[in-house]
Amino acid sequence: MRRPAVGSIVTVIAVLIFAKVAAGQAPRTQARKLPPAVAKAVDATRPGAEIDKLTIETEHGLTFYDFEFKHGQGEMDVLVDGTVLDVATVIQMKDLPVVVAATIRKVAGKRTIKQLTRSEVRAEIVSEGGRARVATLSPAKYVYEAEFAGEEVEVAGDGTIIKRGK
Repeated sequence: MRRPAVGSIVTVIAVLIFAKVAAGQAPRTQARKLPPAVAKAVDATRPGAEIDKLTIETEHGLTFYDFEFKHGQGEMDVLVDGTVLDVATVIQMKDLPVVVAATIRKVAGKRTIKQLTRSEVRAEIVSEGGRARVATLSPAKYVYEAEFAGEEVEVAGDGTIIKRGK
C-alpha cells in the first residue's frame, strides 16, 4: 500500500483552509491577528460585531483594513495605526435626508433597492506631491450608498451624485 507524500497532505490542508477563508468562513482566530490598534478601533466602534469579510487594501501607499460585518452591522475602514477612515451603517429609506432619498429614487427607477448605507467619513487618504497623508475631517461628512440590481450609487448629503457604477 502506498503512503501519500507529506507534501500532498500539507497542500490539501492548505487548500481546505484557503477555501474556508475564501468562502467567508474565516477562522475565529483571524481577529486576533489584527494589529492591536486596529482591533481596538473595531472594538470601540462596533463592539461585539462579527467579521464577515476582511480585506487589506492600499491607497496612495497607506495600508488599511476594510471590514464587512455580519448581520447587517455595516462596514468600516481602519488604518494600521488605528485611525478610523469611515464607518458605514445599514439604514432604511426613512433615515435618509429628503434630497438624498429623492436622488436615490430617481436613479433606482423601478429597481428594488437591496441595501442603503450611511458612511460617516472621519478621515481621508490624500496624495500631495506624490506623498500620502491622512486628512481628519471635523466634522465628519456623510455619504449615502444605495445598491440595486447591477449598480451602486454614492450620494452626498446635498443630493449630489458622487459616484455611480457597478
